[in-house]
Amino acid sequence: MERRVGLRGRTDFGVIAHDGIAVSRCRGIELSPTGIIVERGRSALAKGESHLVRLELTLPERIHAITAWARPVWVRGTQQAFRFVRMSDPDRLTLAEHLDILTLRGALVA
Repeated sequence: MERRVGLRGRTDFGVIAHDGIAVSRCRGIELSPTGIIVERGRSALAKGESHLVRLELTLPERIHAITAWARPVWVRGTQQAFRFVRMSDPDRLTLAEHLDILTLRGALVA
C-alpha cells in the first residue's frame, strides 16, 4: 500500500547524501513536499528506517544547495526513497517553488 500526499513531480538535479559514514552523489528524479526518490547509479543498500541521512539538494534554479534531513523509506534496485524529517522554512519554500516550476512544465506524476 502506497501513501502519497500532495504534488509529485519528475525532476533531475544533483543530490549529495551524507549518512554519517559515507557520502554518495545521486540524482533526484522524483520530488514531493514530503520526500524524494533518488537514483544512486548503483544498487542501494537497504538501511534501517531509524537512520537519518542529510541530503543536499542542488535545484537547477538555485545557486546554493538546500539541506534536508530524511529517513530512508524503501530501496528498489538503484533507486531509493526518502521522507523529509527536518528542513528549514526557507528551504521548504524553495522546494515548493521548484514543484511549482515542475507544474508549469507539466512534469507532475499521477
